[in-house]
Amino acid sequence: MGTPFHVELLTPERTLYSGDAGQVSLRTTEGEITFLARHEDYVGVVDVTVVRIGSADGDGTAGAPAELRAAVHGGFVHVDRRGVVIMAPAAELGPEIDVGRARAALAAAEERINAAPSPTEVATAPGHPVPGAVPGPRADDPAQVAARRARVRLEAAGATARS
Repeated sequence: MGTPFHVELLTPERTLYSGDAGQVSLRTTEGEITFLARHEDYVGVVDVTVVRIGSADGDGTAGAPAELRAAVHGGFVHVDRRGVVIMAPAAELGPEIDVGRARAALAAAEERINAAPSPTEVATAPGHPVPGAVPGPRADDPAQVAARRARVRLEAAGATARS
């Protein structure tokens, strides 16, 4: 792995990670990004994503896992010469995630999504602002957001959606 650099993953409640890393990967609202040592200054909005913090030694042989995963539910990332700081309103380290609870949350969210009227039913309903126009899925739909968060939690825990 490359030159180690300092990384912090913070929530209002606690510091989830503070230490050296060889790389950090995550998704911002602009897309996927990976930070290495001496990355140019950067500030971005973090999406609901799995943050991957690669160990400084590259393979975990120094006692740490090769990669630490965390489910992060939004926030900001700041990169400068001192390192990478991720500030999130809510986040969980992969090993701390209750997989059963995450699977139950995903199932409940998918049930709400499947119970919702189809876009075609909405478009043909009386009073629809543009008759016949079929809307796409809404990214801010609470059931869609809950499903995304549950999937991210499962991915961070290294689990699949189904048992």
